[in-house]
Order: sequence, then C-alpha cells, then structure tokens
Amino acid sequence: MSKKDVIIPLVPAALSALLLAGGVTVFSACDPKPDGSWMQCHQCQNSVAASSAGLVVFFGTAAFVKNKGVRLALQALSLIGAIVVFFIPGVICPLCMMKTMRCHTVFQPFVRIMSVLVAGGGVAALVHTFKKDRASQA
Repeated sequence: MSKKDVIIPLVPAALSALLLAGGVTVFSACDPKPDGSWMQCHQCQNSVAASSAGLVVFFGTAAFVKNKGVRLALQALSLIGAIVVFFIPGVICPLCMMKTMRCHTVFQPFVRIMSVLVAGGGVAALVHTFKKDRASQA
C-alpha cells in the first residue's frame, strides 16, 4: 500500500474533522438564550457534530482497510453520510425562525459548503479505490 493509497482516502476524513471543529467553534449555530436555554438550532449543531465525527471515523478507517470490498463499502456509506449532513441544517433539523440569525447566516452555509467538499473528497477516494482495484486485476 503506497502513500497515495492512504493519503487520498484520508482527505475526506480530514475535511470531516474540519467540519466538526468549525461547526462547534467558529461557525457554530446560535448562542444560548439569556436564560441559559438553547435555541432549536443547537440540536441541529449537535447532529452535525455527531455526524461529522462519524464521518471522520468511517473515512479514516476506510483509508487503512486493505480488503477492497470493505474499503469500497465504507467509502460509499461515508459518501452517503456526507450527503445527509448537507441536509441536516434547515431540512432534517429546523433552524431558528429569523433568517438573519447566526444559524442561517453562518452555520448553515458552512455546513453545506464543507459537506459538499467532504462528499467531493469521498467521490475522489471512491474513484481512486475503484481504479486501483481495476489496475491491480489487469
């Protein structure tokens, strides 16, 4: 297994880690209310964070699995997961009612952009693994 065979599949795992880190820090959803309770978008942020952590684990694991079938399956499932993350803010989980709030203006765009990048990296990893399988059989 060459460095290229490990690095390309690790790209979506690294992007997923950036999604996780950014989604709970710099690009997080709305702050707590003055009484200490959370807005409904906070649950959405937690869902994105948990999903991103799962993507890090699955994409990261896929990078080191030597069994081609298992590697392709992990990458395909992770790719589907990245697509689902795109729809979490605003579709699967409701955001705040006002479109001017942080969850709409910062959090949702960040999650959508990063999930597209993760999915793109996942497609590249899947294609790389698939082509590598074909090349090794020829």
